[in-house]
Amino acid sequence: MADAPAYDQTVTSQTLVGEAGFTEQQVAPQIAPSITHLKAQIAAGRPWASALFEAVGMWTASLETLESDEIVYLVGGEAFDWLLLAERLLRSVPYGIEDDERHGLLFTGQLPRGTSVAEFKEALGPIKFRAHLNYFYGVVVEEALWLAVEQDVLKERGMGGLDQPKRLMDTVCERLYRADHGSLLRRFQRERGDRYTVKLKLRDLKEFTYWLFKLRVGRSDSSRTASDTHKGLRMLSDLRGGIDDLPFEAGIPGLSVRI
Repeated sequence: MADAPAYDQTVTSQTLVGEAGFTEQQVAPQIAPSITHLKAQIAAGRPWASALFEAVGMWTASLETLESDEIVYLVGGEAFDWLLLAERLLRSVPYGIEDDERHGLLFTGQLPRGTSVAEFKEALGPIKFRAHLNYFYGVVVEEALWLAVEQDVLKERGMGGLDQPKRLMDTVCERLYRADHGSLLRRFQRERGDRYTVKLKLRDLKEFTYWLFKLRVGRSDSSRTASDTHKGLRMLSDLRGGIDDLPFEAGIPGLSVRI
């Protein structure tokens, strides 16, 4: 399947929530083909996961406003949160998909049975697939790395040794990014032209995490980057019940982020 055009600007869609779930009332023309394709393919008996992969590959909006909520699919302009988009697309298909299969994909990142990484990669195309890897390593693994270092600090000092969350946060930041949390957050918001605030929305927290990832990788040599990546992957494996339960992305080597 050919690559979709480059990510488009913000689009606005309106949705109507009824007893049957989410029903498209008005969809911006930039994104309508993805939803139409997904519905038509599933109605024709196509495996839902394959149809979903293709719909994701067709999608071009980097962010979208649904009612009053802004949803960001392309974090930092280069990290593609494809599962967030998958959740949004599957809202338009409330029936015909087993709940356990839907939840397995959206909450664990596991590809449904009968699909493969090769199929997923082909449907997304090389640009979106690289952007997907950027998100996996730059947000998902970075969050796991943070938790791993946090646990290291607590073990070193005793579980009660850092009873103030701010002190713990600063220690983790200094180890990973060579500055305290407040300094990093102010720099991040200054670069974006935002006013300083410690209260971040989820989309801004993802942006901040990805910014921290790029900062860390840019300051580290290749061996340190590899070590940190493996540390984050090990923590992610532990959180998800073992290496066999890791999402398929963890088996793909290398970082594709543009530093």
